[in-house]
Amino acid sequence: MSIRQSVDWASPDGQLLVASVYRQMQRRVLRWPLIALALLTVIGMVWAVYYRNIFFLLAAAVLGLLVWWNARRSMAQVLTTARNSGVTEFRLDQEDGALHIVNAQGSFRLPLSKMGGVTRYQGALSVQYGGNATMMIPDGPVRTALER
Repeated sequence: MSIRQSVDWASPDGQLLVASVYRQMQRRVLRWPLIALALLTVIGMVWAVYYRNIFFLLAAAVLGLLVWWNARRSMAQVLTTARNSGVTEFRLDQEDGALHIVNAQGSFRLPLSKMGGVTRYQGALSVQYGGNATMMIPDGPVRTALER
C-alpha cells in the first residue's frame, strides 16, 4: 500500500509553512543562547554599576548580534532551499518500508529504518536521517502514517 502527498515549497503557502516551522525549531535551539544572553546582560549591568566597566555589556551586545545574525542567515538559507525544491512529492510505501521523495533536486529513497529523531511541530513533522540531515514533512496523510 502506498500513501502519497505533495507540497509546493515555492508557493507563498509553502514558504509561510517553512518559515513558521523553522521559527518553532529556532525557538527550541536558541533557548540556551538566549538564556546566556539574558544572564550576561544582568551581570553586565551589575558590573557596570559597581565597577564602572562595560565589558560584560559589550559582550552581551556582541552575543546578541551573533544570535540575531545567525538566525536571520539560517532562515534565509532554509527558505531558499525550500524554494529551490519546488514541488515535492512524498510517497510512503509501507510494503517496501521506505519513504520516496521526488523534487527538483532529484529522487530519493529513505528506508524507514534509517530515520532518526522525529520532532512534532505545529504544521509539520521534522525527521532526522543520515546523521545530521533534517527533512520537513507537512501535515497530511504521509505525516499521519509516519506517526503511527
